[in-house]
Amino acid sequence: MRRLLGWTIAICLIPLASYSQTTKLQADAIVQSYLESNELSDGTWLYSYSTILNEATIVLTGNSTISTPASDCYAYFLDEHPLKGWSHECRLLYVNIGTGTVLSSPINMPPNNLEDWNEHFTVEAIGTGNDNFLFELNNTNSPNTAENCYAVIISGGMNKSSNHIRYWNDCSIVYRVLTQLYGYKDENIYVIMSDGTNPGTDRRTFGSPSYDSSPLDLDNDGDDDIMYSATKSNIGIVFDELEEKLTQDDFLFIFSTDHGTLINNEVYLCLWNEYMSTDDFAAEVDKVNAGSMGIVMEQCFSGGFLPALSKKGRSVATACRADESSYARGVDTYNEFIYHWISAVAGSTPEGQAVDADYNNDGYVSMKEAFDYAEQEDSKPETPLYQSVKPHYGEFLTLYGDNLCSDVYRSFQSYIWDSVIYGCNVTVSDITVTNDALLEIESMGRTVINGRTIIELGSTLIVK
Repeated sequence: MRRLLGWTIAICLIPLASYSQTTKLQADAIVQSYLESNELSDGTWLYSYSTILNEATIVLTGNSTISTPASDCYAYFLDEHPLKGWSHECRLLYVNIGTGTVLSSPINMPPNNLEDWNEHFTVEAIGTGNDNFLFELNNTNSPNTAENCYAVIISGGMNKSSNHIRYWNDCSIVYRVLTQLYGYKDENIYVIMSDGTNPGTDRRTFGSPSYDSSPLDLDNDGDDDIMYSATKSNIGIVFDELEEKLTQDDFLFIFSTDHGTLINNEVYLCLWNEYMSTDDFAAEVDKVNAGSMGIVMEQCFSGGFLPALSKKGRSVATACRADESSYARGVDTYNEFIYHWISAVAGSTPEGQAVDADYNNDGYVSMKEAFDYAEQEDSKPETPLYQSVKPHYGEFLTLYGDNLCSDVYRSFQSYIWDSVIYGCNVTVSDITVTNDALLEIESMGRTVINGRTIIELGSTLIVK
């Protein structure tokens, strides 16, 4: 596929009489020929503006603007990658009504009023037609209790036309797994989504009608779960409350989905008609004095949040690198990475297929195991990333917190190969490190070295 830079002129493939003006129907055919000649037919979405434009200004999402050509023209918006979240490569096309020629202008955000444009799904629309979006859980009455577990679920949506139903679906399956399988209390989960409780249309459904108001009930229990609109102010309110509530005995799970963007090479999380920087988001998270945190971020460019969020006592997973888009499985289903991640911790896919991500067979799926499974199963051109501080911490951390962390004791052992000892508190006594070996002791809490410990010349002992 060729990338077009600046303005590109394509000669009309449909002959027009010199005395006639191009009609809208003819312009549609011209653009269709343009798509075919540029091999842009599969998986491409096309939109057209309803009226003729002349030196008009089109406002893009994010409030940047682009001017249409000076001559009268029909305007089209071309999304070449509808399974990517924003921002990503796309184009505005203009058909000159006098000559039938096509002008192409590359952009990276859609028109701000895309809901007012006409949809032309004459090319392949990527979707499933599946109306059953809710996770089919095998057990909907959790025997577990998560008294000290809290969660924040964030889906900004960006705006009405970009708030795809899959983001609501992502949040729904996360919410249901937390409450129905892990025993989280409803009152301990804070849902921050698009326009919040506003009854107006805010969600794109790709059905009939094309837009609706996001249902406030994420788990079909009759109670509203969405409490806040996705603004920086409301995120601040939620984390202020968590700052007051949580202690070192508590666990906080944070999940974000929808879109991300790059502004001046800086990564941002898209909210509802506004953006939040990595530093601003990290400052809110840092308010909370929870003993442990698990963070999963699905949005585009989410890897850019790793440096700011990776701190002691946290496990952080992202769907992609700081310079990558994240992908959907289908426009109306789920996003790819979280689909597999939540399948790992649930022990089942949304379709009911059993999943076993408990690789060490200890009866729990840790944050690291969930990431490993999702990374392995992810079939899209994205690069999931993971980091925990300390490095092995994510192996102790589950959606119940660091319940897998236990004290470790080693005595009267000789280490002749590079080895790692890790646990909550680590006690070693009368050990020997020899043969140029490296022994790392990684303790989440206290490390105690007793007795006669020998580190031979050339060998190394590191305590983390």
